[in-house]
Amino acid sequence: MLAALTPPFFAALKGSRRILIAGMGGGFDVFCGLPLYFALRAEGYEVTLANLSFVSFSALAPRPLSPSLIEVTPDLYVQPGEYFPEFYLSRWLSERGEPTSVYAFTKTGVQPLLDAYRALVAYLNLDTIILIDGGTDALMRGDESDLGTPHEDAVSLCAVNEMSGVKRFMVSLGFGIDSFHGVSHWNVLEATAELARAGAYLGSFSLSPEMEPVGLYREACRVVFEQMPRYESIVNSSILSAIDGQYGDYHASSRTHGSELWINPLMAQYWCYELEAVARRLQYREALMPTHTMSEVDRVIGAHRESVSIRPRFDLPI
Repeated sequence: MLAALTPPFFAALKGSRRILIAGMGGGFDVFCGLPLYFALRAEGYEVTLANLSFVSFSALAPRPLSPSLIEVTPDLYVQPGEYFPEFYLSRWLSERGEPTSVYAFTKTGVQPLLDAYRALVAYLNLDTIILIDGGTDALMRGDESDLGTPHEDAVSLCAVNEMSGVKRFMVSLGFGIDSFHGVSHWNVLEATAELARAGAYLGSFSLSPEMEPVGLYREACRVVFEQMPRYESIVNSSILSAIDGQYGDYHASSRTHGSELWINPLMAQYWCYELEAVARRLQYREALMPTHTMSEVDRVIGAHRESVSIRPRFDLPI
């Protein structure tokens, strides 16, 4: 790409050496970072993967790196077909000769997650953290008509925002996916415009089928979905459909049958932001900071929604 047209995100990464790409919303969010992972690795960066996990760790790692963090490797014992995307991703990376560790954070409130991030930054000597959102609901500030599924995204955002001495970014992939959860993408573009005015929107770029990192992303999804056939990722299946040029109410996964989807070309586009500015927009950020459990997080969000005027819903006028 011509240097003058390169998205500012890549210029902001200059000087980074050891980068963590972490799924911020749990589930398969870390897979949304795989194209970026392989592209950065090809440029010589040291890149590690992590994910907020939906898996119970107690029986898996008697000696975690911190109470809310374990290192997932291919030698863990996992029942065939069990839900554990981080493990199957680790095993696939091993088969490709890639570094095999995928770090997994427990679903907690902000304080335990912050401790876990601090432990991982120290352990790996990281200088950059990129949070990946599969979808765009991490941009919701708190008074929109619908927030999607904000709990995990908000906790990750608040925890990483408190990290000092590291560069921090947030990247989303999957524009349109969160309409499945009621999000109006009018609010997504509103947030992006606001962040652009603040100088915190770092541009966007599209994924296309012929890109080698996209091919590796597709392969990883295919292999892992085959290992967990009951848990195929709706988000990543939709993104891959968009990359392939599908449009509208197209269903690649049987899990979405009976619902209406909007597969669209913007779904295959990375949207990049300075994380601190995204965190500043979150209206209930200060209230989330003392939380230790997801139950507390749920109460904070519920109380905030009751205390503010919910703005009317606007749909995209195009």
